[in-house]
Amino acid sequence: MIGLAKACSGGGGLANYVIDEEKGYELDRNLLCGDNPKEIMEEMKMIQDLNQRASNKTFSMVLSPDIKDGAKLSNKDLKEMTREYLNKLGIDPQKQQYIAFVHTEKQHKHIHIIANRVQPNGKLISDHHIGKKGQWAAHEIAKDRGLVSAKEKMIDNIKSIEQQKGNFKDLRGDIFKKHQSVMNTNPQGFKEYQSAMKGLGVKVESVINKQGKVQGHKLIDSITSKVFKASEIHRHLGLTAMMQPLAPLQAIVKVAKLASRDRDMGY
Repeated sequence: MIGLAKACSGGGGLANYVIDEEKGYELDRNLLCGDNPKEIMEEMKMIQDLNQRASNKTFSMVLSPDIKDGAKLSNKDLKEMTREYLNKLGIDPQKQQYIAFVHTEKQHKHIHIIANRVQPNGKLISDHHIGKKGQWAAHEIAKDRGLVSAKEKMIDNIKSIEQQKGNFKDLRGDIFKKHQSVMNTNPQGFKEYQSAMKGLGVKVESVINKQGKVQGHKLIDSITSKVFKASEIHRHLGLTAMMQPLAPLQAIVKVAKLASRDRDMGY
């Protein structure tokens, strides 16, 4: 679930966008009697005129459940969530003017809320960090109701990326071991080296620039199709001069010796 909230000047444009029966249906309202966007905003303006200092007198909010959650949530659920969301943002749903409208024109069902920021006594409801508060309010509501939270999805994505990085680290180590095993067979040229690596499931390709010159090499794991620059496998493998195609293998032998030295020194 995603929660968005901001203080704005409001006006007819916002009301016409939110309160549109072609996009969805009205879910809930409080202290408003108007039949159309113009009438509703005029009612809010009567209260807003009690405060002549502020320019942003309207709250515009969105509460957006995950697609799968939205498909199974009832109007009762959506209404309860809307009022809980307002409460968490310091907006009393029993004392403050607001209207909530569900948009269903897209697969992703979501709730738009317009609320008066000016209270009946003319004082403003704080909008301090209202955006962040909206995000956390949605996260808490989703967590309490066993729904998908945008923040939890973000955390899961980060964990997945970190896990993939760890897996790629293992894969790079495996490819380097294959490189070392091929070097131990003393290949007599770059093509022989390529062929041996291919037999171990690693395709080695030269990277050619626009001038037709070799500027590097890449190694491709046949199982995962993951592509690595040579320097990502080992820092010495990234030096073009050490792996020139069709050249004698002194350069590659030098790579192996340097790598062996680094290993012995604990790099």
